[in-house]
Amino acid sequence: MTPIEYLVLTLALALGFGGTAWLTRRYDWRRPNFRKERIPAVYGLAFVLAGEFFYAFEWLRQGDLDPAVSAAYFLVTLGFGALGLVDDLWGNRDVGGFRGHLGALRRGRLTTGAGKALGGGVLSLCAGYLLTADPIFWHHPGLWWRWPLAALLIALSANTLNLLDLRPGRCLAGFFLGALILIGTLFWQHQTGVGFLFYFAVAVAFILYPLDAGGRVMLGDTGSNAFGAVWGVAAAVYFAPVWQAVAVALMLAFQWWCETHSLSKTIEKSPLLRRLDRKIGVR
Repeated sequence: MTPIEYLVLTLALALGFGGTAWLTRRYDWRRPNFRKERIPAVYGLAFVLAGEFFYAFEWLRQGDLDPAVSAAYFLVTLGFGALGLVDDLWGNRDVGGFRGHLGALRRGRLTTGAGKALGGGVLSLCAGYLLTADPIFWHHPGLWWRWPLAALLIALSANTLNLLDLRPGRCLAGFFLGALILIGTLFWQHQTGVGFLFYFAVAVAFILYPLDAGGRVMLGDTGSNAFGAVWGVAAAVYFAPVWQAVAVALMLAFQWWCETHSLSKTIEKSPLLRRLDRKIGVR
């Protein structure tokens, strides 16, 4: 990293955490958690604000990194973060799950969850296009599928971490697991230097983890959606297509299962999962 990048990184973190702390106090963005304690409810905004600043700088400076990748990171951090923030602050919690929001939409009622799903789909398509806009994909008829595959990966990643974010630490634990797989892939390919933009998200997650796992703040959909979408962008860039398809299939299966099962109840019924879950965060 250059000195200017260190300066930008410092400013981004100051903006993210300082801005979130100020907004939380100014507008009393606190909500009851699962233990009915009123705590800051949208601290994932720290990543969104910091990420917007950092990714915008990397995109605009046109350095060694592909500007399309920087633009995709910026787009999903800003877009998914904003959609999550709207749902966190003004969302109605009497409707849950994809089928619940879809049913409400069929009855003529647009919930914030449905709006988030529709907006997230558009954002994922735009980010996927940025990542596959190389002319080789469009002049070769056999490669057109790379665009919807990348879009699916981004959208499903955002929703998967959102589904995990029901108890302290679960969302970021899932993010760290995904990050470990991604970084391991880069090590295997001897390309660790190209993951610079994703490492920023991992660094912010490490700062947030003790706060989230300790039950002192909630990431909210603001944070879980943004972290998930950023992981999806990284996976679309660094995973081979076959592994992207595997990730999509696994996340689809998990989300289908979550439509008919309670993740928290399932964890409580398994002694092994329960012990592991209690090591992740307070319960």
